[in-house]
Amino acid sequence: MLFFFSSPCFGLTVDRVLAVVNGEVVTLSDYGRFVARADQTADKEKVSEPYLKTLLEQRLILQEAKQKGYDATEEEVSQSIVSFLEQEGIKEKEFEKKITAENMSLAEYRTLIKENIISLKCIEKEVNTRVIVSSSDLERSYEAYRSRYIESPEKVLVMAILMKLSDTPSLTEITDLKIKSLKVYSEIKNGESFERQVHKYADEPLKSRGGILGEFEKGWLIPVLDRKISLMKEGEISEPVWTKEGVYILKIAKRIGMVYTPFDKVKDELYAKAYEEKREEAFKVWMKKLWEKSSIKIMQ
Repeated sequence: MLFFFSSPCFGLTVDRVLAVVNGEVVTLSDYGRFVARADQTADKEKVSEPYLKTLLEQRLILQEAKQKGYDATEEEVSQSIVSFLEQEGIKEKEFEKKITAENMSLAEYRTLIKENIISLKCIEKEVNTRVIVSSSDLERSYEAYRSRYIESPEKVLVMAILMKLSDTPSLTEITDLKIKSLKVYSEIKNGESFERQVHKYADEPLKSRGGILGEFEKGWLIPVLDRKISLMKEGEISEPVWTKEGVYILKIAKRIGMVYTPFDKVKDELYAKAYEEKREEAFKVWMKKLWEKSSIKIMQ
């Protein structure tokens, strides 16, 4: 379908019709102006399905808003423009030049702003105000996104007996240390206290520190120790673990669980997120109903 518009200089100008929405035509010129506002780098002559769909949705919303009696005063339009200029730091003269550069008169721009205000009023009343976020929604959201609110990750307090190897150990030294480490481990398993074995067998500096290796998060220690610790329970003692440094016998003195930001401190953030998710879903449902009850014909 084609529409013809008269022009005093050039006679007739052909404008391609892209769609008809409840009897209202949407032309290629409409599409071009919409795309120019949405994405200045986009091709205004080649119709993109996502952009066209968004344009048609805007028409549907505006039609629905007008049908339900929503309106905007000239004062609201003026205030919206003033707020925009203040936010963007644009002078009025500069603003007028930009409008002219977009082949739009100030009156046309005011009409566009008025339509936006009307549509937003409709969305606010028909969608946004009907979204309800309950306390149980917030609790579910807190559980779902708890990993974002970790103040302190899980840690383990590790004790160790380290019996060191020399820089260039001989086979005899390695064999002797193997026998010694198995003896120490066996004595612990047979009832000797770990702390006493630290005092008897651990090399410095662990001996002076009572065997306290430190508090560690996952991944902080060398891989062989990290893997072993990750598999151990609180109070458990490991069999000898060999490293380049020597042989360790490890004890998990304490597992310190993750510390999360308290619910009350993030409640407002959770509300905003839950509200936006529900609002988005409600908008999709509302928009689907507008499509279903409307007469829309898209031209090929």
